[in-house]
Amino acid sequence: MNADQHTPVALCRTCGEPVNERDRFCEECGRPDPTTPRTPPLGTALPGVAAAPASRSVPPAPGTVPRQARSPERPSGPPAPPGEGGGAGGACVDCGGGAVGADGYCEQCGLRQPSGREHLEAEAGRFGAAVSDLGLRRSRNEDAFALAALPAGVCAVVCDGVATAPGSEEASRLAAEAALAVLTDRVTAGMDPRSAMRDAVARAGEVVAGLPGDPDSSPACTFVSAVVDAGGITVGWVGDSRAYWLSPAGSCRLTTDDSWASSMIEQGAMSAEDAWADRRAHVLTAWLGADAGPLDPHVAAFRPTGPGLVVLCSDGLWNDLPEPSDLAAVALTGRDGPLDAARRLMRAALDAGGHDNVTVAVLRYPPPGPSRERA
Repeated sequence: MNADQHTPVALCRTCGEPVNERDRFCEECGRPDPTTPRTPPLGTALPGVAAAPASRSVPPAPGTVPRQARSPERPSGPPAPPGEGGGAGGACVDCGGGAVGADGYCEQCGLRQPSGREHLEAEAGRFGAAVSDLGLRRSRNEDAFALAALPAGVCAVVCDGVATAPGSEEASRLAAEAALAVLTDRVTAGMDPRSAMRDAVARAGEVVAGLPGDPDSSPACTFVSAVVDAGGITVGWVGDSRAYWLSPAGSCRLTTDDSWASSMIEQGAMSAEDAWADRRAHVLTAWLGADAGPLDPHVAAFRPTGPGLVVLCSDGLWNDLPEPSDLAAVALTGRDGPLDAARRLMRAALDAGGHDNVTVAVLRYPPPGPSRERA
């Protein structure tokens, strides 16, 4: 081929594979406009359930039975459900002429169809909001959130699927929905939020464990949730999705990761610096799934002395902004509401590289409503 006939080659902005500059999508990861910078839409609120990142096997820590950790490999999972983007059997959103196969790709032009979960936003009145974005390096969003107002407060759930196990995108979505349904039902009926939280985690675990899958790679996800009312904050978690308290008077992390690194630090076997630098750092030691063993969720209650924000997030945020002070510097800027704070946090993660899916829920304390005294 003559030099003047040669089509210039560029690198895909998502996966780094070579693409022709004229290509409308990357052959490797399916990203549309692979050489054009991607800016997620921030102005339109969408209904709110969005799911986590890919993983790789690593040697287990002594005394642990870890879940696979995450890596930048191309995720796998079910195709987009019918009705979300170009579902199986529908028309391609790009060429319009090809049928979409069961694998989620157009059979004519080869474009991987959008799922409708690339970017999601939702609000629960003025006191809670959540956003989820697939990030800049992933071809599928496998984080999920669910959010609802309560008679005297607000609650939210964030889940992060384990992508090496097929079906984990659906696992995170169903876990978030199931847990939110239990929380809203129990708390509205007057149950103590700590008991309601345990019931919610148990129900989410049942739903994920009941999904079909290979015994050696069953669908799985992490879990973090919060109930915020005038009486305080209740959080529940399994895995390494986190909850933070952010306030001008002081900020802190409310959860402890179920991970190899945290286990090594807690045992005094390694320094925090060495543990987090180890390639096994993010291996999960607890998760929701059929292969997770007995479910033993963490539940904690916290009563702040002043106003602030509760932030729930997947590791797509805290990997880049792990310190509470880092999150506070972003979230507490200005006097806007939870949605704008969640958008700023998401944008900070994308500006730091957007290596993973990013999901953030922001709940304002105190919300309106009567105080609830807790024992």
